[in-house]
Amino acid sequence: MAVVDDNDTDLLLLLSEQRRELSSAITADSDLDFAFQLQMQEAINLSSTLQPSSSSSSSHQPPPLLLTEVTESPSGVAHLLAEQIDTFSQHRLDRKLVESETRSMQENLNRLIHDQVFARQMANIPEHEWKQTGDWFEKPYGLSPESNEEVFRVYCKGLVSEEMVGRCGRMLFGGVGVAVCDSVDCLVFELGKTVVVDGGDGGGDGGDGGGDVEVKALIEGLSAAVSVGVKRVRVFCDSNLVYQYLTGKGQPTTNKTMALVDQLNLLQRKFAYCGPLLVRQNDIKFAYKLATEAIRSEATKFAERISGRTLLEQCIICFESIYSGQMFSVNKCMHRYCFSCMRKHVEAKLLQGKLPECPHENCNSNLEIESCKKFLNPELYDIMSLRVKEASIPPTDKVYCPFSNCSFLMSKTELQEHAPASSSSTAARGMGMRNCVKCYRYFCINCKVPWHENFTCENYIRCFPHRSVNEAKLKSLATRNRWRECTKCKNLVELAEGCYHISCRCGYEFCYTCGAEWINKKPTCRCPIWDERNIIHRGQNRR
Repeated sequence: MAVVDDNDTDLLLLLSEQRRELSSAITADSDLDFAFQLQMQEAINLSSTLQPSSSSSSSHQPPPLLLTEVTESPSGVAHLLAEQIDTFSQHRLDRKLVESETRSMQENLNRLIHDQVFARQMANIPEHEWKQTGDWFEKPYGLSPESNEEVFRVYCKGLVSEEMVGRCGRMLFGGVGVAVCDSVDCLVFELGKTVVVDGGDGGGDGGDGGGDVEVKALIEGLSAAVSVGVKRVRVFCDSNLVYQYLTGKGQPTTNKTMALVDQLNLLQRKFAYCGPLLVRQNDIKFAYKLATEAIRSEATKFAERISGRTLLEQCIICFESIYSGQMFSVNKCMHRYCFSCMRKHVEAKLLQGKLPECPHENCNSNLEIESCKKFLNPELYDIMSLRVKEASIPPTDKVYCPFSNCSFLMSKTELQEHAPASSSSTAARGMGMRNCVKCYRYFCINCKVPWHENFTCENYIRCFPHRSVNEAKLKSLATRNRWRECTKCKNLVELAEGCYHISCRCGYEFCYTCGAEWINKKPTCRCPIWDERNIIHRGQNRR
């Protein structure tokens, strides 16, 4: 139940009283103007009746006043005051909303910390003790101060970069990236924003970021940690100069930097623990990426502003107002999203081994790879090209080159079209000899090994049960870890967590325990569907 502050109550009463007085003043002002209008109209009418009627006098008779000219123009000052009161009220409601969202974020963070501590404690209970007392093990939320014990990680990066901006040439832009994570690097808060850059920000200790911009990044990071209610933090930065500022070993040389460092010191005092750590740039690559994206976005916006392309659209995923040039339109359904959201969506789908579709709910429109070039980097584009080719070949027709330094994907039809024309290889081709489309080396399509000239497939498999030493190691590793082989596409599958119902990327569904097929989302075997050890999420093992 919300507690109402007495000051807020008095403020609401005062605003209500001011609105009532302004409304009365506007009404009275309108009535007075209306009365004056009527009196003036009567005087003019009386004057016109006393004057002699003539064509000349009638032509110079002033036009009658219109009532709407007065009644629709009450006191402008009163209206201005009313607008200011409404604006103040709206700002107050907005502030209350922000405070409510901040409290909700802090509550969610405390629950997350509690759940992670509880999960770690459960995972550390010995098996014999769990069987005896596991059903009674509990840790109610709110009874222990986990949030005060947890040490959060704050990753900060400030960058200053020269970007090409149309006809303006190269211009300096500054950006900061902040990522607040828990002790096992689960993301709690992220921020990427641009900052104002002047000539002094290009200095500092070298590298990509200026000294002042690096300090601004730390200020943003610590402010974000304070806003979500974090009490203990470890700050990661890759700037030696800023690290000296944090530890008090270095002193700023300019008044501007001195003011920023003072602000940084005040923020540090708000934490029960604040430990700085100097790391390599690779260790803060997430914050580095956020700062880079902020700079590029600002440079793009600036270029579009000076070129007159300032039309804005709202992306319905991130709800940001984006310039039309940075919006991607799906060709088939015409749904539109910003480049940043589309890049994250496509990357997530590709890493799952799937072809991305339109992210709109219940829309199955496929994304055309050439149109995705607008927002994909070369690495993701190559992965998507491979996924498109894999999807175009039925699982039973897929053939991979058996040479480890090639492994090129082909189809049986493609191999047939690239068959060697010499008659001497006709008999060998009848036995299964093919040559790779990419490396042109010969292999056996039946047993998927380099071509065995004087062996039949049966004899070769009998003599060489494992095609190589690495395959023997893989088979041994798969047996030891209980990996399963998909009977349709022969790919190995490992169950990391979840139930025993496996959906292979080739579309085949089977039981992880015995390999029996699932049909219409139902098993054809009687194996258990899940095990409790695979359902409980062990977050501490995921870094």
